[in-house]
Amino acid sequence: MIKQVADYFARLAAAFGAGWTRFWFTPSDPTTLSAMRLLLGLVVVYLHGTLLVDLIALWGPEGLLPAAEISPLEGQTFSYLNYLSTPGELWAVHLIGLAVLVMFTIGLWTRATSILSLIVFLSDVHRAPMITGPTEPIAAMLLCYLCLAPCGRRFSLDHWLARRKDSSPHEDPTTDELSTGATIATRLIQVHLALWVAMMGFAKLTGDTWWSGLGMWWLIARQESRLVDFSWLHATPKLIDLWSHAVVLFELSFPLLVWIPLARPLVLAIAAVVWCSLALVTGEITFALVLLIASMAFMSPEFMRSCCARSAARPA
Repeated sequence: MIKQVADYFARLAAAFGAGWTRFWFTPSDPTTLSAMRLLLGLVVVYLHGTLLVDLIALWGPEGLLPAAEISPLEGQTFSYLNYLSTPGELWAVHLIGLAVLVMFTIGLWTRATSILSLIVFLSDVHRAPMITGPTEPIAAMLLCYLCLAPCGRRFSLDHWLARRKDSSPHEDPTTDELSTGATIATRLIQVHLALWVAMMGFAKLTGDTWWSGLGMWWLIARQESRLVDFSWLHATPKLIDLWSHAVVLFELSFPLLVWIPLARPLVLAIAAVVWCSLALVTGEITFALVLLIASMAFMSPEFMRSCCARSAARPA
């Protein structure tokens, strides 16, 4: 009896170890992460570029957010912008940062520019955390994990340059290379996103707003931020209740159902509908975009390749 119990736990430990290794460390194709790099890069270039308009007004010598007053709010975080004071320094460094983000987006020297892009983006966020929103934490998370992966293998200048150096013009040496780093980065994004969405759902359970079904109405009533006016729904309160409870139910079920391969396409489709609808109500377009980009981590590289193949085969 004791031997049978010991054998059971030995098999259980071996199966768990094999599953853990397969889940985290099986080499995979970085095509999906490369597509995420391109789309995320466009978002962070936009976010960094919007600061150009008010750069000196915010962070200049007589700016609204002087470093001496903001630094205590940052705690132990780092921002190289804290060491810049003159308009010339701010403009030069900000434009260099913009160039780094553009190079990361187009996939030039991606290994280096991925790390530098994370530094640039976090410096912007840490310099003035009070002007950031829900977009920045998710974008920073994605930038951090993409540093671990060869996300320049596809859809990049690095990929194009590698093909030019290849002696055979009909073969692509980077296409078939699998990477453990790609798997680790993908799993980290998947787990982090699942926990993030779960946190969004559980946060709505505190208080009576979402329990009572008025959560979506409170968002709709904010005239200063909404993109589309849904105030006409006040005549159908049951529809507002249904919308509110559906959002909460989705956010609580997403972290569980998204891991089921058969249910995953439906879950991701519903996610796109839910997050786009919230963007219309709240005006947080970039927040919806980074959530959609993060959810791409659940799309298989084979699916991404088939989409690219169909696009390439489509007649102009």
